[in-house]
Amino acid sequence: VMNKQKKIDEDTFKKLVKPHILRGRPGDWRHSKRVVFWVKKLGKDREDLSLLIKAAYLHDIGWRDVLPNKNKITKKELFSNEKHANANTKPYITNFLKDSNHSIKEINTIVRIINAVDTYKSNKVDEKIVVDSDNLSKLCIEHLEEKYQKSDWDEIIKLWDNTMQHRIKTKLGKEIFPDLLKILKEDIQLT
Repeated sequence: VMNKQKKIDEDTFKKLVKPHILRGRPGDWRHSKRVVFWVKKLGKDREDLSLLIKAAYLHDIGWRDVLPNKNKITKKELFSNEKHANANTKPYITNFLKDSNHSIKEINTIVRIINAVDTYKSNKVDEKIVVDSDNLSKLCIEHLEEKYQKSDWDEIIKLWDNTMQHRIKTKLGKEIFPDLLKILKEDIQLT
């Protein structure tokens, strides 16, 4: 006898995920919500949009309890802890999604998409949408203010300026990226 799996709506899913993401880096929860915003724009009208949204909410769950102090982080702290956080991702996601009655197929899809986010390597369209959404969501002053020490902003912007444009794969993402980066740079000048 097959179990009928109860589908979880976005609001319920969000409430279940939030406490896990709040145990991550400063600003991760607000960042995840911005990633969801972009997923809805880039993935509009897709049949699998609900899975992409779930991947967006979960993509930084690997950072849970990695940095116990809740201060804004430096670029150095980000890079020195990223491997550890990425190693946590698959087991955390798998357990979380099993506990919330997701199928093995859904779990594998979400893990694959988030792996693409962690490695910045997107090949399939669903991966490209979430990777682009993650990158686009960073291009706002709020992201910098919530997550990073101000002394590292210039370095982080230089990094994004040099690398992020090459990571963007969707047509809409490529159109949006230059304007978001320009606005972010202008906003930084005002702070």
